[in-house]
Amino acid sequence: MQNWDLVAPDYHNSWASIGVGPFKSTAELVDIADIKPADKVLDIACGTGAVSSAVMKKLGSSGSLVGLDLSFGALRIAKLSLPRGKIVQMDAENIGLRARFDKIFCQYALMFFPNSHGVLSTLRNLLKPTGRLIIAVHGSPKGVPYFSTIMEPVLKFIPNIRPPQMPTVHRFGEPSDLEKELSGAGYRGIQIRKLTFEYVAGSFDQYWADYLSTTANSIRERIEEDEVVAGAIKAEARARALVFSQDGRITFPWDVLVATADP
Repeated sequence: MQNWDLVAPDYHNSWASIGVGPFKSTAELVDIADIKPADKVLDIACGTGAVSSAVMKKLGSSGSLVGLDLSFGALRIAKLSLPRGKIVQMDAENIGLRARFDKIFCQYALMFFPNSHGVLSTLRNLLKPTGRLIIAVHGSPKGVPYFSTIMEPVLKFIPNIRPPQMPTVHRFGEPSDLEKELSGAGYRGIQIRKLTFEYVAGSFDQYWADYLSTTANSIRERIEEDEVVAGAIKAEARARALVFSQDGRITFPWDVLVATADP
């Protein structure tokens, strides 16, 4: 929570609100959902409101939206752009709602829930019989080199930096893993498609600074505490980034899996 509170403004201004890189999927998710003006919509782990804001544009006066997130810092930003939505600080693993929803969204959060099966089961019970779940997750390490180009050297030189059994960003990066998780929670009519976007990270130094200040902010001190180790990580990451660099500018492909499922 502390980490998300800290990085939320940069995450919002540099990524979510302007639809760059993986956040190009926001429009895709909303289109796939086929929002009706009177729909009741739930946005789980809504963050700073990227999906919620797009959904609100589709809802009429009889429609409604509830956005949930654990980070107060992210919700504070979301409230600024969602005057009609109900934004609530709540843990996705302990949802205290009785309402039923036509559509439930979850963009880039499922992989981080320790009890993802429990969350999916709860969401299925919150859907109307004709409702739909719409989920987006990041792809595999190979499909999302923005993450792996730096994180793989980090894990090589500081192997104990990640606690055992800690959920990772690539946890459901393979379609088979995502489908298994959804079907195991009782969903049917599961459809998964892979979308590939591009993200321009700038120069390597810009990429390195951005990555450490946002994605790796919570482990930044561990990475930088030993100058020799940090230098080795940076050197290997720089060499890996060359594959995606042209004229000094890095452009990464970014695989996103989008899944829809019926309760």
